[in-house]
Amino acid sequence: MENNNPNSPHSSFALSPETEAFINTLPAIYRRLTADANCLWSSNAWHVFTGQTQEEALFSGWQEAIDPAEKQNVLLIIAEAYKNQEAYSIEYKIRKYDGTYHCHLEKGVPNHDADGNFLGHTALLSYLQNHKDSQIEKEYNLRNLVESAPFPIGVYTGSEMKIALANKSLKKIFGKGDDVVGKLYPVILPELAGTGIFEQLQEVYQTGVPYQSDNKFLNITENGIDRPFYFNYIFTPLFDEKGKIYGVMNTAADVTELNMAKKTIEEDQARFRSLIEEAPVATCLFLGRELTIDIANDAMIALWGKGNSVVGKPLAEALPELKGQEFLEILDNIFDTGIAYEAKEAYVELIINGKMEVVYCDFTYKPLFDSDGKVYGIMDMAVDVTQRVLANQRIRENQRQLIASFEQSPVGIAIIKKENLVFTMANPFYGELVGRKSEDLINKPLLEALPEIKGQGFDQLLYGVIENKEAYIANEVSVDLLRNGLLETIYVDLSYQPQYEADGSVFGVFVVATDVTQQVKSRRKVEASEAKLRSVIMNAPAGIGLFVGRDLIVQLPNKTFIDIVGKGPDIEGKPLREVMPELITEGQPFLKILDDVYTTGIMFQSYGSQVKIVQDGVMTYNYYNITYSPLFDENNEIYAIMDIAIDVTETVLARQKAEDAEASLRLAVELAELATWSLDIKNNIFSYSERFMEWLGFSEDTKNMEEAYNPLPEEFREQVDRTIQEAIKPGGTGTYVNEHPIINRDTGQKRIIHAQAQVFYDETGNPETLSGSAQDVTQERELQQQLEYEVKKRTEELQEANAGLADAIDSLQKTNAELAQFAYIASHDLQEPIRKISIFSKMLEDSLGDIDAQSRNYLSKIGISTNRMMNLIRDVLAYSQLSKEQQSFEAVDLNVIAQSVVADFDLIIEQKKATIAFNELPVIEAIPLQMSQLFANLISNSLKYSRADFTPIIHITASTLSEEEAVAHGIYEAGPYYKLEFRDNGIGFQQEHASQIFNIFQRLHGKTEYDGTGIGLAICKKIAQNHHGDIYAVADSQKGALFVVLLPVRQIK
Repeated sequence: MENNNPNSPHSSFALSPETEAFINTLPAIYRRLTADANCLWSSNAWHVFTGQTQEEALFSGWQEAIDPAEKQNVLLIIAEAYKNQEAYSIEYKIRKYDGTYHCHLEKGVPNHDADGNFLGHTALLSYLQNHKDSQIEKEYNLRNLVESAPFPIGVYTGSEMKIALANKSLKKIFGKGDDVVGKLYPVILPELAGTGIFEQLQEVYQTGVPYQSDNKFLNITENGIDRPFYFNYIFTPLFDEKGKIYGVMNTAADVTELNMAKKTIEEDQARFRSLIEEAPVATCLFLGRELTIDIANDAMIALWGKGNSVVGKPLAEALPELKGQEFLEILDNIFDTGIAYEAKEAYVELIINGKMEVVYCDFTYKPLFDSDGKVYGIMDMAVDVTQRVLANQRIRENQRQLIASFEQSPVGIAIIKKENLVFTMANPFYGELVGRKSEDLINKPLLEALPEIKGQGFDQLLYGVIENKEAYIANEVSVDLLRNGLLETIYVDLSYQPQYEADGSVFGVFVVATDVTQQVKSRRKVEASEAKLRSVIMNAPAGIGLFVGRDLIVQLPNKTFIDIVGKGPDIEGKPLREVMPELITEGQPFLKILDDVYTTGIMFQSYGSQVKIVQDGVMTYNYYNITYSPLFDENNEIYAIMDIAIDVTETVLARQKAEDAEASLRLAVELAELATWSLDIKNNIFSYSERFMEWLGFSEDTKNMEEAYNPLPEEFREQVDRTIQEAIKPGGTGTYVNEHPIINRDTGQKRIIHAQAQVFYDETGNPETLSGSAQDVTQERELQQQLEYEVKKRTEELQEANAGLADAIDSLQKTNAELAQFAYIASHDLQEPIRKISIFSKMLEDSLGDIDAQSRNYLSKIGISTNRMMNLIRDVLAYSQLSKEQQSFEAVDLNVIAQSVVADFDLIIEQKKATIAFNELPVIEAIPLQMSQLFANLISNSLKYSRADFTPIIHITASTLSEEEAVAHGIYEAGPYYKLEFRDNGIGFQQEHASQIFNIFQRLHGKTEYDGTGIGLAICKKIAQNHHGDIYAVADSQKGALFVVLLPVRQIK
C-alpha cells in the first residue's frame, strides 16, 4: 500500500472514536476547519458554550456565533492562513448560549497528510479572562507522556540522525536493547538501507515537510534474525524557537495484525500531540503518586508563581502551601479511582513571588492510564478565574449597596424571586417605568403583574439567569407596556443579576432598568437624518470625499468624486498618494496643501485650479473649485479633511477664451486708435477709456450725463442726447451712430469723432448699458472738406461746360442707341453676310479646282478673316450679354462643370497630349452657363498658350479663402469664399501686363503667333464680377501662368 494522499479532507481529517472521546472531556474548544472556514468537527466544549448542536456547527454554521462586528475580520484572517497554509492566532468574541458575548483566543495550526498535502487547520479556543492580556502558552512538554505511550516514538537530531529520544515501544521494535539513545539511527538499524527510510528522514530534515507512510513492510534484525513488520509511520520535522529544523520526530504503529484499525489511532495520536502543544490554557503533567511535575507549560508556571525550578519536583515539595488544602488528597484519590475530577472557581492559596495570595481556578484533573489500565499520571488543566470571581464578589457587594439605596434610585430597580418569578421588591421609579404603582407589583408573579409582556421573552431570560447563574445585560431593549391605558413601546437598558444564597444557589434576580426611549428615538432621528445627508452627498454634483488621518486615507467618496479621480470605485480605504500618484509625479502641490490643512486646522479654498488627473488611463488637465475643510473629533483634534471639488473646466476655458478675446479686442482697439466708452443707463454715468479722457481733457474715468455733455459744442448737445435716447428707449433702435465735434476742456483742441454703440439689456429685458467706441475722424473730415471745396470749384467749372456738353450728351445717347442697335445687328444681321462670305469663298475655291498658289492664298486669307470676324462678333455678343442676363443663381457642382468642359476639348487635348488635373472642387451658388464659359475660356487660354517644348499640364485646385485675403480683395460682404487656381506650364507673361490682359480686345501677342479675339479674359473678369467675386493673374515667364478666381459660396441676396 502506497503513501496516503487522500483527496477528501473528510477522510484524512477524521478522528478515531477514542481520540474524539478524550478531546470531548477537555475544557478547551477543539475544531477542524477546511477551505472557506468550513467546520468538519467541533468538540463538546463548543456545543456546551454556544448551545449549537454538532449539525448546527458544521460547515459555516459555527460562524453564526461570531460577534457580527468582528465576523468579517475573523473570516479574512482564517482565509488568509488557509491560503498561505500557515498558523494563525486571533482574539474575538463568541456568543454564548444566553446571547452574551465572551472573548476567546483561537489558535490554528496547519495539518498535512503523509505526502505533505495541506488538509486544513486544527483550531484550539480558550476563554480569556477580562477580555485582555491572556498569555498563550508556546508548547507542552510531553516527554513522560511520550515515554509511556503504547506506540513507538523517537526523536532523531541533526543530519546524521542521532537518536535523542526513543520510548519503550520503539526500543522494543528496534530489538537492539535499551542503550540506543545517543547513537546514530543508521548505525542501529543498518538493515533499513535500501528501503528508502534514511532518504525519507533526510528529505524531512532538509525540506521541513512531514513524511507519512502506511503499511510499510520492513525486516528488522534482532539477534541475527529478521523479523517482518508492517508499520504506519510519520516523520515530522522539529523546529526550534527560531523556526530552524533541528531534528525529526518518528511516530509509528505496528499494524502487522491490526493494520487499518491502528492506522486511524496513530494519526489521531499525532494530531492530539499537536493539540496539546498548542493548548491555550495552563497545563501540567503529574507522574506517580508522588505527583512529580513532569511537564508544566508557561501558563501553569505563571499561575503557580514559582518559576521553572518546580519541574521535576513532587507537587507537595514544589508547592508546600498546598498542604492542608484539599488538592493533594483529591489527586491521590484519582490514582485509586481512575475518575477525573473537575471544579469551578476553586479557592486556592498560593505563594506567588514570595507572597501568599488567594487564587480562584476552574480546573480538571484527567487521569492517564498505561497499557495495563492503571493510572500512571494525571494531566492538570486549569484556568485562572480570579478576576471573574472577584468581579462577582464586587457585583454582589454593589447589589447590597444598591438595595440600601433602593427606594431613592433614579433608575428602575426590582427583585424577582426564583419561584414563579414573584416581585419581592420594586422601587417607585420601576413602577413608573412599567406604568403601575410599585406597591401593586409586590408579591405578584411577573406575568400577572405585567400581563402585556407575555410572549416577549422576558420570563425566559429571567429563568435563564437563574438556571445558568450568569448575568444578562442588554442595551436598548424594546418592550411593549400598557401605560396610562395605552400600549406603547419603550426602550430600556436592562440588567438581570443573579442573587445568591450562602450556599451559592440562586434565590432570585436583581433587575435594573433604565429608560432610554428618548435617546433611542433621538438617535434614530439623527441616523435617519445622517442617512438622508449621506444620500445627498453620494448623489451631489460636486465631488465629495474624506481624507482620514495624516496618511489621507480615502473614505466615503461619492460617485462624482470617484468619476473625477477616474480610478474606479475601489479607491476607498487607500491612501490618496497611492490612488493618485500623478499628484507626486507631476509635481502638484495638493498633498502639501492637505498636510498643511491637517497640521494647522485652517481651511483651504481655491477657484479654477488646474489639476492633472489620470482618468481611465488618460492624463486630463481640468479645472476645479476646491475646498479642503478640517474635521474635528470630540477632543477638538483633526481626524480628517473633507474635500469638495467642482469641475469648472468649461467655465474656466470660456473665461480664458473671453479674456483672450478681450485682449484681442483691446489690441484691435489700440491698433485702430479707437477710444471706448459706456453709459450706465440706470444711473446716467458715462465711463471712458484713457484715450477718450485725453481727447476730452478729463482726469476722471466716469462722469454724470451733464458733465459728459460739457465738451460738446452747445449746438450739438441736444442732437447727441436725442440720438442716445432714441437708441436706449423701450422699442428703440438699440444702436447709436453719430458724428460730432468735441472740444478738449483743457487745451481747447477740437476733434471730430465718429461714435457708435450697442445697447445691452438686463435679465428683465430693460436697457442696462450702452457701450461702444469712438474714432477720431478729424483729418478725414478736413480732407473731405478740402475735397468738397475742390469738388465745388470743379463743379462750377463743369456747370459752365455743361451747356456745351448737353448736345454731346444727346449725341452720346443717340450713339448708345445706335450701339444697342448695332449689337442687335451684329447678333443677327452681320453674322449672316459673314457666313455667306465664308460659304461662297469655300464654294469658289471648290469650283476653281486647281488654281495657282497666290489665288489659293487669297482665298485662305478670306476664310481666316471671316472666321476671325465670326469669333469676334460672337465674343462681343457674349460680353455684351453678360451685363443683361438675369439668370437665377443655383447650386453648381464645379466638378461637373470641369468634366463637361474637358470633354468639349478632348480633341485638342489629345492632339497636344495635354494633362488636366482636378479633384474635390466645391459646390457654390452660381449661374451654370457662366461657370461653363469661365472654365472654357481659362482652359482654352492655357491650351492655346502652351509651350512647344513641354507637354501642357493644367492643375485646377480649390481652397477656402482666408479672412485676410477676403479683406485684401474687398469681397468679404458675401460671407465665405473659395479660391480657384488655374495653373499651367505655358509661355506665361510679364507681371506688368497682369492687369491689362483682362481688358477687352487686349492682346499681348500678334494675330500670327496665336489666334484669338482678345475678349476671352475680359469675359472671365465680367463673370467673376457678376458673381460678386474677382479674378487676377500671377505671372511667371519661366513656369507658366496662374489665374486665381475668387467666388463666394453663397450669393448676396
